[in-house]
Amino acid sequence: MSRFSRNTLSLLVAASLAAPAFAASSATQGGLPDGVDLTLDLVGNVASNPVGGVEQGTEGSYWVMAQSKLDLDTLWGIHNTEVDAQWAWFAGRNLAREKIGNSISAQQTWRPVAGGRLTRLTLRHRFDNGLSIIAGRAPVNSYFNSSALNCVFMSNAMCLTPYGAITDLGITAYPNASWAGIVRYDVNERWYAQAGAFDYNNELNKAGKNGLDFSVGEGTGTITAYEVGYQTSFANDRLPRTYRLGMYRNSDGGKSSYYDADGNSAALTGRPTAVQDGARAGGYAMADQTVWRGEGKRNLALFARAYVNTGNEAPIDTFFSAGFVKTGTFAGREQDTLAMFVSNTHFSDEQIDFLRDRRTRNGGSGAPHADEIIAELSYGWAVHKGIRVMPNLQYVINPDPIYAPTRTTDIPGALIVGLRVDIHFAQLFGW
Repeated sequence: MSRFSRNTLSLLVAASLAAPAFAASSATQGGLPDGVDLTLDLVGNVASNPVGGVEQGTEGSYWVMAQSKLDLDTLWGIHNTEVDAQWAWFAGRNLAREKIGNSISAQQTWRPVAGGRLTRLTLRHRFDNGLSIIAGRAPVNSYFNSSALNCVFMSNAMCLTPYGAITDLGITAYPNASWAGIVRYDVNERWYAQAGAFDYNNELNKAGKNGLDFSVGEGTGTITAYEVGYQTSFANDRLPRTYRLGMYRNSDGGKSSYYDADGNSAALTGRPTAVQDGARAGGYAMADQTVWRGEGKRNLALFARAYVNTGNEAPIDTFFSAGFVKTGTFAGREQDTLAMFVSNTHFSDEQIDFLRDRRTRNGGSGAPHADEIIAELSYGWAVHKGIRVMPNLQYVINPDPIYAPTRTTDIPGALIVGLRVDIHFAQLFGW
């Protein structure tokens, strides 16, 4: 086990054992005024690949997230208005990148840029006719193409956002935020439609920015997102369901997956890939359907996800996933979950050709598979209110070699043994 992984496990255990002390130091939270909602979460992931990949090993990563919501109506009489501020700290290493060589992380807590970051700062106003407006700093995937079922897993193929759109369109995804405006109309308690516009400035995602660069007009494009949906809950439906259809567009055309500026193979020439004109675009669909319900909220839900690239050439053509979440498992375990998904990421011809040429340049031959299949089986153990432990098994068939640049043969399929620990301090201490 790597030094970082040992440190990560120590941190997770220490955080759990130190809970009573933390509660004592946070006793004032119990006296929060009405209209103030505070959240503090610690999520840690440890993953090991005893089989497959470029080499075997163990890596760990974690984040700490703090969020405050201020209801300005309750606090100061500003009708139907709230402020939402969120900050997060990230650390750790990525097993998929460091040991397996592929681009789809098995750890949803890992991010390319470590350290602290302001992830959201928004003002929301709800009108009395079902219309609401959000303005400020926000990531696209906190509002579009999201579902609570996505993060019953640890793999980044599902959590936080189904794979594909972030890679293809460069959408600002948690923890990165940009200037944003979102308009939503709730037709009734079930039907809604929303649209958003987000500044695209990839420089803001780099180290040292920390989400605090509030510059205006320096982006290279604008991301627009649209979604319509139908959703119910246990409050108004015996078998709750959620269906969403949406699309994204980024006016920044991105870069070719294959060609350099002269139209040659960038992998063979060693030159950067060419900037593309036009726009990046993609569509998505998701469905969550409860198919069985027992006592209380014991239930079985099925889900499916789909993403299709519809704009400029991009690394991924399509992504599909499907699975189930069983809430309430054994006797007396009403809050535990048993969940599984299987996904298929289909890479574009240009991306596969690039990887083929790069392999050839390093003395190999042939091309990697265009379809990367990932499966995860997880068990969410509700240890205590506010503490959940999630052991999981993942298997990657045809790992892509995007982060194994000198690889000359296919990467063997990888078995991943994972552990995720979530500590929600607000629930733990009853804030």
